[in-house]
Order: sequence, then C-alpha cells, then structure tokens
Amino acid sequence: MSKSCKNCEFSCDDTFKYCPNCGQNYHEELTVNDIFKNTINNYFSVDARFFKSFLPLLFRPGFLALQFVEGKRLKYLNPAQFYLFASVVFFFLFSFQITKQEKLLDAEVAENFKTMDAGIVKDSLQLNIQNLDNLEIQLNKGNKTKFNRFTLDSLVQVGASGDQVLKGLGVDSNASTFEKTFYLQVFKFYKNKSSAPLIDTFYNYVPISLFVLLPIFAFFLYLMHYKKRHYAEHLVFSLYYFAFLFIMFSLFTLVHFMIELPDLSKKLILILSFVYLYLAIRKFYKSRKRTSFVKALLISVVFIALVVPVAMAIIGTAAFLFY
Repeated sequence: MSKSCKNCEFSCDDTFKYCPNCGQNYHEELTVNDIFKNTINNYFSVDARFFKSFLPLLFRPGFLALQFVEGKRLKYLNPAQFYLFASVVFFFLFSFQITKQEKLLDAEVAENFKTMDAGIVKDSLQLNIQNLDNLEIQLNKGNKTKFNRFTLDSLVQVGASGDQVLKGLGVDSNASTFEKTFYLQVFKFYKNKSSAPLIDTFYNYVPISLFVLLPIFAFFLYLMHYKKRHYAEHLVFSLYYFAFLFIMFSLFTLVHFMIELPDLSKKLILILSFVYLYLAIRKFYKSRKRTSFVKALLISVVFIALVVPVAMAIIGTAAFLFY
C-alpha cells in the first residue's frame, strides 16, 4: 500500500517512516516537540525556505501556520526558527535606541534629584560625619524622612555599607528581605545618579518575558477554539504571529533611523497588528468575518489592557530589584 507525503506529495510504500523524496517524518500527530525540533541547530541557517516564507508571512496572514499544521513542514521556515530569527533582528536594531533613551532619562533623573526635598538647607549637606552613630544623630536632626537629599547625600559621603545604609535610613532590622532590598536599591540608584544600568536590566528581561507571553497567547487561542485544534497548533499560529510583529517592529525601527516618526505611527502599529491578527484567525481557523473580528478584538484587548501591563510591571520590579 502506498501513501503520499503531506510536504511534497511524493508517493511511496507506507512502510517507510520518512519520505524518500524530502525526508519528512510521516507521523500524523503534531506535537510541541515538532515545533522546536532542530531549531537551535539550524537557527543561523538561511536557505530558500526563508525567502519562500518571508513574503507570505507579511502579506498572507495565517497562511504559513495553516501550511505547517497541514503537513508542509519542510517547504517553509520552521515557526520557532522564524520567531527566534525575527526577535533577534528586532532587539539588535532596538538596542541602538536604548542609548538615546538612557541619556534622556538620565537628564530627567538628574533634574528630579535637584528638586528632591527642596526644603532641606543646602549647607546641611556639607556636614562632616565622623562615625555611624554620629551620622544617625545628625540625620535625625536634619530630617526624619527616609528618602531626602540630606539623608542620602550624607550616606554617600561616608561611603556607608549595606547594613549602615539600612540603619541610616531607619529601616527596622526585622524588616522583610524585600523591604531591605528595596531601600538598598533606591540608595544605589541615587548614588549612581544614572538610569543606564536599570534600563539595560529591564531590556534584558523583555525577550524572556515575551517568550513566556507567547504560550499564554496560544492558550487564549486554545480556549477560544478548543474544539477545533490541539494546543500545539495554536502555538504554531502564535509563533508565526509574533514573528510578524517582530518583523513589523524592525521595519518601523529602520524607518525611525532615517526619519522622525510621528506619534501617529504607534497607532498605526496597533491597527496593523489587529488587522493582521483578524485576517490570520479567519484564515487559520476558517472562521466567519464577525466571529474572527470578535475573537481578534477580545484577545487584543485582554493582552494590551491586562496581560502586557502586568508583565511589564513584573519586569520593571525585577529590573529594579536586581540591576
């Protein structure tokens, strides 16, 4: 008995495990392992599949995901490989914007430090601190507020250690580890008077968070279409969709290098992301127009209004605590 390969449609004996024409495995069920298999080994290889996949990804929403789950898994670029490639390109381009943002934020930070606790007399910052006990007395005389220029500058002048900083700021010795870490990081931030380390740490966490958000995105799709497809198929859809987003962000970043984009460009990105998602859902899940629109709108609202802000808050907190 013969059977046809889903990738190249070559006919051969059904006892063969792999297609003798293209080499694809004949097994029917799509698993999560299929999506990521050989991705790392083949990550930097760019062949004809990339060029066959690039334009369909941009202009045929849902097409690549549909082709992949229907069995044509060697004709186009693997979704996980496409996602990794697109994300690396985007973050490489975006890294050039970070330095500019750091300079702007450093200027704002410096201005905020100048106006911080304006009620404290300027001459009080020049006090000569002999020891920690004397320091604590003078801090109490100056101002009992933990975070003010008098307290922080005095601690910087004496080169206070971690325990000394906590004592100088009046932090209870029985305070939680989180509270102690918070006060130490505030002191570190004030001492450096630079947002660069904090920003760098924040952006280091972003790629990891997006990789975590992707399976959550796929899970939302699974909840909406649980009767139609397996989770692994929703994950394929999500990988290609996120790859499209990274490519779109990269293109906008390249344009921004050449010209200053108006604020309207941010709204344009949101509109394009939504329209692409709507068309991709309609194609991949073979849904009606109204159903596809409602599902695209629902998942967009949930992610933009809830999931992404929560993720950014977690990243910001982690970056502040560990930078």
